[in-house]
Amino acid sequence: MNLLIVAILLSIIPAIVYLIYILGSLTTKNPPVPKLESLPVISIVVPAYNEESVIESRIKNIAESYPIELFELIIANDASTDNTKNVATEVMRKLNINGKVVSNEQRSGVNFTVNHGVSEASNEIIVLTGADGQFDKNTIPTLLAVLLSSDDIGAVSGDLVPVSYKKVVTTRSEDAYRSIYGKICTWESSIHSTYCFNGPVTALKKSARVNVHVTKGADDASTALGIIRNGYRCLYVPDAKFYEYIPSSFKEHKRQKIRRATRLLEATFVNRDLLSPKFGKFGTVVFPLRILMLFICPFLTFASIVLWFIILIQTHLLLGIAFALILGSLLFIGNIKTNIVSSFIFYQIYLLIGLINMFRDVHIWEPTERINHR
Repeated sequence: MNLLIVAILLSIIPAIVYLIYILGSLTTKNPPVPKLESLPVISIVVPAYNEESVIESRIKNIAESYPIELFELIIANDASTDNTKNVATEVMRKLNINGKVVSNEQRSGVNFTVNHGVSEASNEIIVLTGADGQFDKNTIPTLLAVLLSSDDIGAVSGDLVPVSYKKVVTTRSEDAYRSIYGKICTWESSIHSTYCFNGPVTALKKSARVNVHVTKGADDASTALGIIRNGYRCLYVPDAKFYEYIPSSFKEHKRQKIRRATRLLEATFVNRDLLSPKFGKFGTVVFPLRILMLFICPFLTFASIVLWFIILIQTHLLLGIAFALILGSLLFIGNIKTNIVSSFIFYQIYLLIGLINMFRDVHIWEPTERINHR
């Protein structure tokens, strides 16, 4: 009986946390996009490492997404060993884009590279984006409309739309995850702020930003947390889209998810002092829930699964076997056709691996597979 009580108690906390998120996301509607009176002059920063195969397509897409005369483009080159620098320089010259390629002396990781690129920006409004993906014609104007709608908004981030050349399980899994992720971030924004930003579709006010830690944490989450620390709000803008090419192989997709989980956990831990009433509802509602979700729920989830298995097998051997078979089948099917149970459990696994990786001090990651989009 004592084991049953422990299992129930361990199950209750994750259940309550995720129930709050589910109710919040279901009851929050996408806010209307404010009207943007005029397009401002901006800086666009693209960190890049060995992006020779995609950088030309990316620069052309940026040129089609915002008036060329209203932006400067900064390619922050993280000491690429391929022809990224020359390709980017030549494309900007051909398209008559005001911009430059700035290079690190040695490979230093995305956080250092973003800091470097932002430091070279000459405008107050900065758009951060990635080398592998695409904007649509409304992406940047939509971000800017929300960013400039209030003085207390320091940064905004848009929605990632997963794109793959094959409609494989990784695409379906990412579709399901992104749908839930975006709704949660929208709900958090309605309370105060979200810090779970999507790096390739972010706009910010330079005066609100501080340099991010160069070896710890995701650059996007760290950027948002630093801006919140400075007294601004950070909002999610679901109507601003970035079409991100995702790995088609499960192995590459898993590596990407583990990397993102690790860096998000690091950013959260480094900024744990934001767990305070002086940061308003972010410090008393949003951040505590995220800490529970990221650090506590994975352990409790797997501990409760083990305990329930033990309880069932002690009750009757067949019950324990049936429980294990059902759970195993859902995970196996999740590799073929995504389902909510497999997506949830895989997410908990990625978080647990991310927690282990936090102690390895890895701040330079290899990029996922790239496909030539030219």
